[in-house]
Amino acid sequence: MKKLLIAFILLLAFAAKSQDSTYVSVELKNGKSVSGQLIHKSEAEVTVATKDLGKVTLAWSTIKSINLISKEGKGQNTHPTRYFFAPSAIPLKKGDKYYQNALFLVNSFQAGITDHFSIGGGLVIPFALFITPKIGYQVAEKVHVGGGILFATSLIGGLNFGVGTVYGSVTYGTKESNLTLNTGLGAYNENTGLGRDDYNWKFASNPMFTLSGMTRVSNKVMLLTENWFFSNKTVNYDSNGQFLNETTAYNGILSGGVRILLERSAFDVGFLVPTSIESGAIPYLAYNIKF
Repeated sequence: MKKLLIAFILLLAFAAKSQDSTYVSVELKNGKSVSGQLIHKSEAEVTVATKDLGKVTLAWSTIKSINLISKEGKGQNTHPTRYFFAPSAIPLKKGDKYYQNALFLVNSFQAGITDHFSIGGGLVIPFALFITPKIGYQVAEKVHVGGGILFATSLIGGLNFGVGTVYGSVTYGTKESNLTLNTGLGAYNENTGLGRDDYNWKFASNPMFTLSGMTRVSNKVMLLTENWFFSNKTVNYDSNGQFLNETTAYNGILSGGVRILLERSAFDVGFLVPTSIESGAIPYLAYNIKF
């Protein structure tokens, strides 16, 4: 299973590298859009060959944004800002929002405050609350950079759960086919070793990171992979409850699946494979809507 996921990541890397960048979706300031093959681009205007209107020349003064798409006729991916859960560096536009429900328990919401900054959060019913502010900028034709914060804490007294990270992101590719590396330094509510109920917040000594990718394979289907790698500490006690030692090791969660695209909604279907236990694949299902 893990070898298949590695091969899947390599496939996405090839798809992102070979992505056809000559087809664009031009968003106009009047709310309309024009899609087709990019014929010419100058300091004054852009010319696009469309399927229905032929060649259309647009002045830059009328254009809000230009986005690369995979090829004419597929339409633009409306969910490029995240994978199963981990973010890409591609930002939400100002006023755009999305809601996601994963596994019927994880509910998250994100809203674009500006074209480069969004904020959101959610609930893992009935266990935890989390917040997810994020920034993102396009710095080259196929490169976005960004970052954000993920912080989660328990809703149940005595559970002593808490994790957080400040991370940076680099996304290579287009909205139709891309790879993202997120790297951050995490913090967690750690057992001090002085007693079973003694916990303090502490930064991790090793970074955590995610490697994720998506690529369009048909008009309605995208392949997705999202893979988390993090170091965790285990506190060991003897039979009398006395502290013995602590151990640290890298573990992870590998995942793969598909995203089924509708006009604004999408369904994610896949599987999760924890590397630390021999549990096999865990089914994953999520519903997303952008509005």
